[in-house]
Amino acid sequence: MANYIQDPNDSKKQIPGPPPDNYYDRSSNPATASFVKTPNSVYINTAGGNFGFFFGTSASYESLEDSSGVNSVTASRHYQIFGALTAGTRLDIHPNAWSGSDAGSVTFIYKGGLDGSGRP
Repeated sequence: MANYIQDPNDSKKQIPGPPPDNYYDRSSNPATASFVKTPNSVYINTAGGNFGFFFGTSASYESLEDSSGVNSVTASRHYQIFGALTAGTRLDIHPNAWSGSDAGSVTFIYKGGLDGSGRP
């Protein structure tokens, strides 16, 4: 629902305010091994090696460490490997990060609207 603001022409009335950020559909091309908001789906832009996706919380993502105590968010063991995917593949998954040093590139697709169904 839109926020309501005071009508600039009549201080005793309210009018719908601007739509919130999530009102419109949008997409993002996140860098590998960067934690982002969960998308509605993932689109494979260019093919390459194996694609891996992280499905967890921000706290669990930031606490990933290797045996020496060094943060290792890029280590493939922390990601679910989906294999080599072809360009143009759409995955209805909701990861928070992706990895693949030679995998290519992906787009995270976010549907607008409060119900996540998108806007025309």
